[in-house]
Amino acid sequence: MTKAKEKPRLGLYSLTSCSGDILEITNLEEDLLKLLDLVEVVDLNVAMPATGLSPDIALVEGAVTQAEEAGLLRGLRKKVKYLVAIGTCACTGGVVARGPKKRKGWLRDVYPETGGDFTSGFPRPVSDVVPVDFSIPGCPIERNYLMHCLGYLLKGVVPEVPNYPLCMECKMKGNECLLRYRGLPCLGPVTRAGCGARQPSVGRPCDGCFGAYEDANREALTEIFRQMGLGEDEIKKRFDLFWERG
Repeated sequence: MTKAKEKPRLGLYSLTSCSGDILEITNLEEDLLKLLDLVEVVDLNVAMPATGLSPDIALVEGAVTQAEEAGLLRGLRKKVKYLVAIGTCACTGGVVARGPKKRKGWLRDVYPETGGDFTSGFPRPVSDVVPVDFSIPGCPIERNYLMHCLGYLLKGVVPEVPNYPLCMECKMKGNECLLRYRGLPCLGPVTRAGCGARQPSVGRPCDGCFGAYEDANREALTEIFRQMGLGEDEIKKRFDLFWERG
């Protein structure tokens, strides 16, 4: 009798985050069933006990703020073939990594008295702790792009990262340009493609959660925003929502 071929093992890990990226995976609907046909989920630290089996591919969401999280990543790095950062928090630190110099003031404003056992450090991307084989940005991730990337990784191939602006995806979908025709401060011209232009497709300007592509011209878009009447503080807020670090 021929022995059934073992499926690649998949582990999903949530660090400091809203768990929105793991939630997007559960929202794959019919594609989730297809994914489960292809892989064996051996760990999902927010929903099931660990099986004790080492994953071949680890998907990690969230920023690193605790020593325990850094230890988890170092342990995974020794075992897995592919360690993949998913979601903007895992890739860059995300919104929670904004304004390190202002952080103490923000904490005082929100939490006047901090408990003595408050041990959370400044949020860091996964790549600050261990080498990452591939990053899938997004706040949250785009599920179709995730499936596209997993398809390559399951074949042992690291996918290519789109190096063109989100505007290309708007063109392919036939979307009206929100920047040109509606005067909305869209970051599409400087943001890496991959999300399928999900916000512009419903009339909302891009916030830049996929990060900048390689040749992005931030200065040119800044000048366009000025011509639209945006003030310097408002322009800075638009860019800094997902891009500010350090």
